[in-house]
Amino acid sequence: MSDFAGKSVIVTGSSSGIGECTALMFARRGANVTVCGRDESRVHHVLQACITASKHAGYAKECIGVTGDMTIAAHREDVLEKTVAAFGKLDVLVANHGIMPAFPDLDSVTEETYDKIMSINTKSVLFIIKAAAKHLEASQGCVVVNSSIGSTSTVKEALPYLMSKAALDHMVRSVALTLAPKGIRVNAINPTLVITKLFRDQAENIESTEFGQFIAKSHPLHGRASEPEEQAEVVLFLASSAARFITGECVRVDGGISLKGMPSNYFNSNL
Repeated sequence: MSDFAGKSVIVTGSSSGIGECTALMFARRGANVTVCGRDESRVHHVLQACITASKHAGYAKECIGVTGDMTIAAHREDVLEKTVAAFGKLDVLVANHGIMPAFPDLDSVTEETYDKIMSINTKSVLFIIKAAAKHLEASQGCVVVNSSIGSTSTVKEALPYLMSKAALDHMVRSVALTLAPKGIRVNAINPTLVITKLFRDQAENIESTEFGQFIAKSHPLHGRASEPEEQAEVVLFLASSAARFITGECVRVDGGISLKGMPSNYFNSNL
């Protein structure tokens, strides 16, 4: 997958996890990458890693870091303006940012929690796509959104999170239809649980824990949760010319867990 040489890519929420892995993968494959997140020190760390990765891959492309909160309109405009100023265009927007801070059900959900999750996971994604559309039309670019397999699951816990991701999937299809005449593709990945470095550091030997065994039984394929690279590879595929005739799709990258149906206690399993 080498058709990112010279492409300009924004990855929001790229200071850790899937976003960090995605930014590094784009850098290794020749893209000019904008690393974006709320933690300035983490943004700087990932930025330096992207610059190093690009050089080691023989590209030595320019990358930049932008610290910002995607729920703030001025910050969304800032990351777009700085990217276009640095690279002259925008080819790919990866809307990766999002949160899952708690697992409230109907009885415990509060308006504060609901508003926060919907604002970050859904509203801010819609409006950064809206702001980026003019740049993506000029480049005939694309958008890839990070959703969740929870978007199509019915469980009692994590109610506002699941609602936010269901809304995100619908938004992807609707916006894809709106932007298709402009030559802009819009797709999403729907990941299962991803074992990020932070998660693994907090749960040493996770495979041997009760939670790890629960996850293994839940995923028919390979009997484990996903690695970040397995999600990032699909993001890059959807952003590549290989996916040039694909739009409005929400691709499950879940090791087959959705084939069985998500366990009722999936969002209520503690380490």
